[in-house]
Amino acid sequence: MTATETITQLSANLKATTILDTDSKEVRTLTESLVEPGQSDRSFTQRAHLRLCQTVRPVYSVNERQAASKTLREKKGSCSQRMACLEAIARAAGVPTRVRALHVKGSFWYPRFLFSRPFIPKRVLLVWPQFLLQRVWVDFDELHSPVAQLAAVSAAFINDGESLFEAVQKTPVDFLGKTCGLACAKPEHDLSNYILNDEGFFNTRDEAFQRFGSFQDTLRGWGFELFFGGQKSS
Repeated sequence: MTATETITQLSANLKATTILDTDSKEVRTLTESLVEPGQSDRSFTQRAHLRLCQTVRPVYSVNERQAASKTLREKKGSCSQRMACLEAIARAAGVPTRVRALHVKGSFWYPRFLFSRPFIPKRVLLVWPQFLLQRVWVDFDELHSPVAQLAAVSAAFINDGESLFEAVQKTPVDFLGKTCGLACAKPEHDLSNYILNDEGFFNTRDEAFQRFGSFQDTLRGWGFELFFGGQKSS
């Protein structure tokens, strides 16, 4: 494959979208502040993730089509909104991204909503990012360390405190069953039992939401945003 062919094939994984507004002032300014000479794409993306953990506080929201620039400007966002910020920053720095669309059991979020479970639908679309680092697509859950390594030193993610956006730094968030059968892992590390359907890959999260819709489009989602939107999530 020639360099020209590679660029052409990955153009969809680098372009700006309504959600990933890479040309916005907010995204560009933050991206430029993270660039260092000789830095690898992985190191850059890790630093971008840590910066977002430090500067964008976690809140509940189902407004998943919100532009990354607005999340950065308001300095608060849900896991999905902050993942979008990370994708936008990566793309602005020339790191291709794509997403995997996973329909997850609503019960995955029950530990956070003990007395308000009627707001949670039976299935929720989770749009899980990947980043092309050193010519290999890397899942968000392995941005900092392989899941097997995390499982050897960390307890399982149970979704009752720290959000999964922060948790991937040091906790295995294993929706894809990577820990299944590992000697170092416990059964609870494997979150794949929450997956109802793996809908495959999309070049942008915009395309995934266009294809499957979003919780925010439903009456229940409207109610969730009304009662919980903007509340601290951890």
